[in-house]
Formats: sequence, C-alpha cells, structure tokens
Amino acid sequence: MLNKFNTLYFETTRNCNLSCKYCSTGSSSTKHFIDLPYQVIIEKILNPAYELGTRLIEFSGGEFLTRADSMELLSYANNKGYAIAMASNGLLLNDDTLKRIKDIVGNNIIISLGINSFDSDNKETRNIDFEYALKIYEKLEKYGYRVNISVTIGEFNKKCFTETIDRIKKLKLPYNRIPFVPRSCNAHNLMIDKESLRDYFHPVLRKYFNGQVSYAPYFLPQDIYESVSGQDLNKDQVPINPNVGCWVGAYYAINAEGGVSPCPMFLDHVIAGNVLDTHLYDILYKSEMFQKITDRKNLEGKCGKCKYKFTCGGCRVMAYYYTGNIYAEDPTCFIDDLTEDELIKAEEETIISFKNYVRMAKFGNLYTNK
Repeated sequence: MLNKFNTLYFETTRNCNLSCKYCSTGSSSTKHFIDLPYQVIIEKILNPAYELGTRLIEFSGGEFLTRADSMELLSYANNKGYAIAMASNGLLLNDDTLKRIKDIVGNNIIISLGINSFDSDNKETRNIDFEYALKIYEKLEKYGYRVNISVTIGEFNKKCFTETIDRIKKLKLPYNRIPFVPRSCNAHNLMIDKESLRDYFHPVLRKYFNGQVSYAPYFLPQDIYESVSGQDLNKDQVPINPNVGCWVGAYYAINAEGGVSPCPMFLDHVIAGNVLDTHLYDILYKSEMFQKITDRKNLEGKCGKCKYKFTCGGCRVMAYYYTGNIYAEDPTCFIDDLTEDELIKAEEETIISFKNYVRMAKFGNLYTNK
C-alpha cells in the first residue's frame, strides 16, 4: 500500500541553545517556550501518524535535544516502528548522548547537520563555523551514525554552492537542499530567484543523485517515473514511491504548537488545522487545504499546464512567499527560458540522476512505502 503522507517533519520545540540570525522557527537561546507535553505528542501525533501510514519521522526544533524527554520520544518512535531522522545543531551531541541514543535506537536513525558553505560565511547563516560542524560529523562517524548534510540555499551561498556540494560529495554523504524563506524574518532579499536557481543551483542539484530529489523544477518525464514506481500519476497525483520534485503530499509538517502544514517552510503561515483540537486524519484527509494541494489539477499558471506537473509540481513554498498563493505557478521556475536543446539536456541529466537515486534508495532500504 502506498501511503500519501509517508514522511513527517516534526518541530518538537522552539527552544534552542543557539540564536541564529535567520532561524526559521524564531528560536533563540535567550527565549523560553513551553513545549507540548510528552503524552500529548504520543496521543495526538505519533500514534495517529503511524496509524495513517507515516513511516519516517524527523525530529527537529529549535534544538530537539533541549527537550528533557527527547530520549523517551526517540525510544517510543523506535519501538512504534518509525524510521527516524533527527535534525541537530550538534552542540549537545557529546559522547554520553551519542552512546545513549545508540543504545535506544541502534542504527535506526539519520542525524542531519547543517552546513551552508565551507567558508567563513557559514557562520553568518548557521551561527557556527563549518569546521565545528565537521568535528561533529567526525564524532558521529566514530560512533557509526548515518549522517545527512542540510544546505539552506539562498542568495548568500549561490556562488560557492558548487564547491559546497563537491566537498559534501568527497565526504560521501547525502545532502538535501532547503530553500531559504523569510518565515520568521524579513530578509526577502536572501531568497533565491529564477536566475540564481537557473545559473547556480539547479545544474548542481540535478547532477548529484545523493542530493535526494526534493527540488523543483524537476524535469522527469511522467512515463519514466511511472515505469519505475508503478504509480499512475494521473490517478495518484503525488509521486510517493519515491518522492520527487515538490514533496507536498508525501511530506507534511507539524510545529511545536501542534499546527499542521503541507511543508515545514509554510509553518506558522499556512496551517490546515491543529492536532490539539482536530484529529490528524481529519486534517490530512478532510481539510480543504490538504485535499486541494494534493490534487495537482489545482495548480495554477504554467505549473498547472506543465508536462512535468506530476513529477515536479513547482515549489509551493516559493509560490507562497513570492505571491501569497500556495497554488500559484512557481516564480523561480526557468523552464520557459530554456531552448529545446537545453531542456533535453536537463531532462537527460534528471533521468540519470533519478535512476541512480532509485538504485541507492533500494540498496539502502530508504523507501518508506513498502
């Protein structure tokens, strides 16, 4: 059975031990927030999500490890049957903590560290030197942890993005890109635009299959995807085996107050309901927002007419922060700027990258749909 909402990004807290200038959750080491109680998380989030088919959960924050019950949550999720990921700034990943996590979940965890660039500018957007992040990675490697690198992309790192990904590739690590958005700050000028995506980021994203496939535009022909996945995208609407392009519909997010959104970058702005007063099933399957956004026939403009509508879908986050409309065409998409030969080349590179990713995912047992 293919599960539409197979991946949950859960911001368990807004508390943090850093005060990053552009933090998307508005966290700060000088602020204190009241966390949802452990039992509420179990009853309102972890149990219902698993019952609905969610199989991968990423614990995040703030800093997840600032929660006094973080180990208990890891234990419960592991025993429940979730595949686990954890986003961390690494400051609390000392030897004792790493041993304890290992005792609780074994190898059933991927730890995600953030590095935006391998230069002095990393501290501007991540609040720690990249050298420190690499030391954390070396410690994780020593204990046998699987590691992922999260790279937030924006105008601030477009010129060094190729070098950044080359360094990550040399470390033989997977990575994912996160588009910078002014979720909790007013730095709209740091968002990528169409030209930056076309000239700096996209050529790299479609080249390295270990960068996952969660980006748009995603130039994968529908028939290629369907032959690999077995899905009928005209029926299913959202590619989920594996997830590609815009992950909305395969992916959903819950913030520290229980608000549910189609994407973490929407949180605090685009909320379909709250698990504290509405069952998660009703939010994901009955709310107008989730019903509409997971039906790609509702996409507007060139996204709604595009031949890659089902494998790409356009970035809903970029559409929202540029236009205020989550269904609008993706204003950062540059497909209309490409010549026929350029589009063919981009499509060929995407197909190769996609097939390599599928082989890696199957070999590494990364599919959440079984």
